[in-house]
Amino acid sequence: MHVVLPLMQDWSASADAVDALLRSRADRGVFRSFASARVRGRLDCTMVWLREQPTRLVFDPRRRTLEFRDLLPNLDLDSTLYKDLRRFLRGRASADLPPHRRFDHQRIKVRSRNRKGTVSVAVESLDGDWDYAVSKALKLVNEIFLGFLRGPYYNYMVENFQEPED
Repeated sequence: MHVVLPLMQDWSASADAVDALLRSRADRGVFRSFASARVRGRLDCTMVWLREQPTRLVFDPRRRTLEFRDLLPNLDLDSTLYKDLRRFLRGRASADLPPHRRFDHQRIKVRSRNRKGTVSVAVESLDGDWDYAVSKALKLVNEIFLGFLRGPYYNYMVENFQEPED
């Protein structure tokens, strides 16, 4: 399903498109569970996916953002892990990455936010291509958990997500 809507589109149509894209992935078994609801003009989704705790994704059609809220707990602003995560996020647009892992910085913008030690990650669509934005947002979170954190930060996974200590 390829959905591109103009930037000044009907906000409800954007939320419908994103909901349909996420539900199609849920139907294919990408998530163990998925639920969504409209809350104050936003699409608020909860999914069980890469970890046992639910992941919360909020789509704000006015800001054109898909935000994984409170994705990573217990990360101080000045921690090496948080600094490395921000560097990792900036590097997703690098020409050194293969095309399927790379973000087109003219199509999406990625940022993180750290509130009281809890990090959220947002993907903003610059062109209104929700298929591209949803796909890249899901791949990004997948890479954070199954790539970035599995390396030198595995102890963080053990301490915060009950990963087994191997």
